[in-house]
Amino acid sequence: MKYRFPKKEKVVSLKIINALFEKGAHGVFVFPFKISLVIVPNQEVSCQVLIIVPKRNFKKAVDRNRIKRQIREIYRLNKNLFLQGLKSSQIQVALSIAFVGKTELEYAKANQAFIKVLKQLAEYIEKNSTSAIHTAN
Repeated sequence: MKYRFPKKEKVVSLKIINALFEKGAHGVFVFPFKISLVIVPNQEVSCQVLIIVPKRNFKKAVDRNRIKRQIREIYRLNKNLFLQGLKSSQIQVALSIAFVGKTELEYAKANQAFIKVLKQLAEYIEKNSTSAIHTAN
């Protein structure tokens, strides 16, 4: 499998971003990540991702950008755990990955937590039908 993260896998639509932050979006929390999920029909890729690091916790843009880079790398290397379940169910989704930690990212701990979150999301999608998950209109 190729470990890539092309531009078409990044959320750029304002409509999808708003849907990710509505109350109906499904969310999973495993420290230091909070992930929201919505179904996005008629997309060319099975999963689009939005990465968020709040300015409230990290005042310097350098720190926020470094954490975003690390999260992108963790996602890029582990996304196959999540995408296999999506391809079997033929659902297109959008994810928002928010970093809620107050200190800088420790790569090993973050990698383990992210794998745990992706497995929980994959199980949730397998258990629930498309009608149970919030859809971005």
